[in-house]
Amino acid sequence: MDYLTQFTTYIFTLALAAILPGPGMTGLMFKTLTHGYKHGVMMLFGLITGDIIFLLISIFLVSSLTKLIPNFSFYLVMLSSIYLLYLAYSFWSFKGDLLQIQNKNTLEETLFSYRDGLFITLSNPKTISFYLALVPAIFGAYSMKEQTFFIIVITVLTLAVIGCFYVFFSWSLKKILHNLKIQSALLKGLALMMCVLALSMMYREFTPYLT
Repeated sequence: MDYLTQFTTYIFTLALAAILPGPGMTGLMFKTLTHGYKHGVMMLFGLITGDIIFLLISIFLVSSLTKLIPNFSFYLVMLSSIYLLYLAYSFWSFKGDLLQIQNKNTLEETLFSYRDGLFITLSNPKTISFYLALVPAIFGAYSMKEQTFFIIVITVLTLAVIGCFYVFFSWSLKKILHNLKIQSALLKGLALMMCVLALSMMYREFTPYLT
């Protein structure tokens, strides 16, 4: 696979993974809704930082991890799927008003938004499985090390574009989300998407054992 094909595949896969409402982008959307766009942007910086950390682990350490745990990627995908199902249940059963949290623009609260983004990514099995299982399959260990700088730049730009879209979209949604019925419909829609994603990931992993 040549470099152009690798990078095209990576950008498409990364963009698709980011657009699908996983824990990171969903948290970003809720942060923007409840605290405002400034906090949303700071949380986006935290999310991207976490992604870069996992990307660097994928480039320099994933081979050692795979040798240490032969079914490493399978366990990661299963953990990710279970976590997504838990989030889907949480969104489906949520009761209350998303907009009831008061907006605070202090420096401490802004830094907390960055921390929230970083911690969500570092504890997100979907992100872990993407960088430690899928990315090495796209590039290969040698190719990743050779193209480290370009992969990092493309990752930051792709996530920034999609993250900014989520921030803008969430801020625009705030005008119509004062209706609790609309909030409930949004949460249930996100829950269904997460559930479908999780089940599809599990089905793909178990298919080889069923045939």
